[in-house]
Amino acid sequence: MSKIFIMCIAIFMLSGCAKFSNEIAANGGLIGSYNGTYVVRNDSGGHIMDMWVLSDVIVQAEKSGAGWMFRDKAGNVIHLGGDVKVMRLKDLSTISGYHEYHAEFETKSYQELYLHSK
Repeated sequence: MSKIFIMCIAIFMLSGCAKFSNEIAANGGLIGSYNGTYVVRNDSGGHIMDMWVLSDVIVQAEKSGAGWMFRDKAGNVIHLGGDVKVMRLKDLSTISGYHEYHAEFETKSYQELYLHSK
């Protein structure tokens, strides 16, 4: 009987480990959410419209599950939906590859400014 119990526990632990590990990494810790370094990319029509490079913040899914919410460097609360990519950076040496960008304030696209020059 105890062998069956131990086998059931082992199967449960192994089947849930990957998901549990991803949740810990996404939250930044085992208990609760912690601030981290994020890159948030908002696309429209195949073009980058906004790119936020955020340090020491929490980016979280909205309660409705229809988008993302965070506070930017200026203290503005941003709600995003649609074509959004949120990356929590574990390796901070990669942050230099991303640049803060907002299309409404630029005359060139993100691609023209940062990607075509490489």
